[in-house]
Amino acid sequence: MAYVDYEYYKDTYKGTLDEDEATKLLEEASDEVDKLTYGRIRKKGFNNLTEYQQELIKRAVCYQADFISQYGQYLNMPITGYSAGDISLSFNKENKGPGGIVADKKTLNCLSQTGLTSRRL
Repeated sequence: MAYVDYEYYKDTYKGTLDEDEATKLLEEASDEVDKLTYGRIRKKGFNNLTEYQQELIKRAVCYQADFISQYGQYLNMPITGYSAGDISLSFNKENKGPGGIVADKKTLNCLSQTGLTSRRL
């Protein structure tokens, strides 16, 4: 279950993906956000979180959906970088979260503000 619906993505976040792609990626991004928060959102229940936490999670899911859309073909590669001629792409280790999830820095920043990403909880 995605934490964000297409209407929020399109109208509030102002996302640019079409509805079919956005719906699929918002679901995938929600699963990744769950991993980045150690499953605490589902355990607590999304509706039991504060409005502030809910809004940060929704934004994080939208950022991550856009990130997957842009870099998805590279995220699941068994290598850390790619180079072809003058073109080179590699993922910064700072963009890795729990479970090896590669995430947009905006996603990680939003989630860190929720208090749900600390290993000590």
